Amino acid sequence: MSTKNKRITKNNQTISQIGFGTYRLTNTTETRTILKKAIQQGINLIDTATNYQHGNAEIAIGNVIQELIYDNEITREAISIISKAGYLEGKTYTKYNQTFNNIHHLSKQAGHCIDPKFLETQLSESLLRLNLDYLDGYLIQNPETYFLNNKSSNEETYYKQIKEAMIYLETEVEKGRIRYYGISSNTFSKTQKHPNSTSLPIVLDNLKDIPNHHFQIIQCPFNLIEHSLAQSKQSLSFFELAHNHNLRVITNRPLNAIINNQLFKLVDIDTDASITDIEIEDLIQNGMEHELSLKNTLNEKEIPNISHHLTLFEKLTEIQSTAITYFTFRDLLESIFIPKVDHIISLFETINLDSDIENQFLSYFSLFNHTAKELSCYYKQIHQTKILELKSNLSNHIPTDIPMHTLSIQAYKNTPHITSTLLGIRSEDQLESAINNLNHSILNTEFPWDELTLHNLKTT
Repeated sequence: MSTKNKRITKNNQTISQIGFGTYRLTNTTETRTILKKAIQQGINLIDTATNYQHGNAEIAIGNVIQELIYDNEITREAISIISKAGYLEGKTYTKYNQTFNNIHHLSKQAGHCIDPKFLETQLSESLLRLNLDYLDGYLIQNPETYFLNNKSSNEETYYKQIKEAMIYLETEVEKGRIRYYGISSNTFSKTQKHPNSTSLPIVLDNLKDIPNHHFQIIQCPFNLIEHSLAQSKQSLSFFELAHNHNLRVITNRPLNAIINNQLFKLVDIDTDASITDIEIEDLIQNGMEHELSLKNTLNEKEIPNISHHLTLFEKLTEIQSTAITYFTFRDLLESIFIPKVDHIISLFETINLDSDIENQFLSYFSLFNHTAKELSCYYKQIHQTKILELKSNLSNHIPTDIPMHTLSIQAYKNTPHITSTLLGIRSEDQLESAINNLNHSILNTEFPWDELTLHNLKTT
């Protein structure tokens, strides 16, 4: 593989500036084909975790790697494979939730643990699924989960658990099952400013007790909105601190920003039509009136077991009273509204209703469907307006007459001390875009994060 568009690491290993993220990678022919093509076209960093798709992501990776090695297209040494452990979900939680010490139970079907014995078990299972003798990197996954809904949490215990995990991982380096290790955290910082922060200086200080350590990698979210880790603010930036300690930095969520605890994707969206606030208000008001009328009819006919489920427009009214993103609305449709409609229809089909009420129901569902489509267009408009505002703010620093996702990746490629940016590549189009970004640059200088000022992007 060519070393073009790759970072050379401390041990002279080359890593592509774009990595393949596998959070949603299923073990199907289609997804394996995309991963195979990505490797063939120059992406040599693959990031996964024990809990991704309940282990199926690792199985898919293993199948692809073994096929490419068997066909003499790659050598094992040419690929960097990173996995992570910490979460217990589904079958893993059922199997191990009473087995290990220090499990932080998050729900009835999920927990988190970085106890050395648990990490050892997870590493063994990962290697088995991947059909590999060793991993290049192994990461302690989101240790800050320890603070979640944990009234007894404290910083001393937090960093003690991390240190114990790192001491254990040194033994796995000695065994040859991993080359190096690190931490993947959503709360990395230079200080312990927030209660759930993962302070890199504290972690580094604890490493002083581990001579010749192999802590060589960190992973964290980074994008055009959440970019504070690249800003120096008259001192070393977080990335500079990591670089000064010979740490390779892998970033995730490059196109998925979080604004007001909601997902905001750094992508352009085609807007089908224009719709105003007043038009949306009228649609929802009309729906509320229809909903109330239908409820009254059902109550008059003494069919109350359906009427109290008729809250579609009531919930839309609640949503409209808060500022949400297009992607939040889309998720709400899929997770709440569509199942609710299906449930109402299933109840509706169990009862003999006269034709007038049936027609009212059909009209009700038709009106909701129309309103949902119009709301989708409305939130798309808001999203694209924000994207155009963002491009306007960036216009002095980078060409903006290109797709938003391309602009974003190009900025990250020209950010010092980022070893690789992980992309979730799930289609041929996304793969083509990733390879184009890998092989081409539109900037000849470093992206000026310290000069970046974003206005009006904290609300939707």
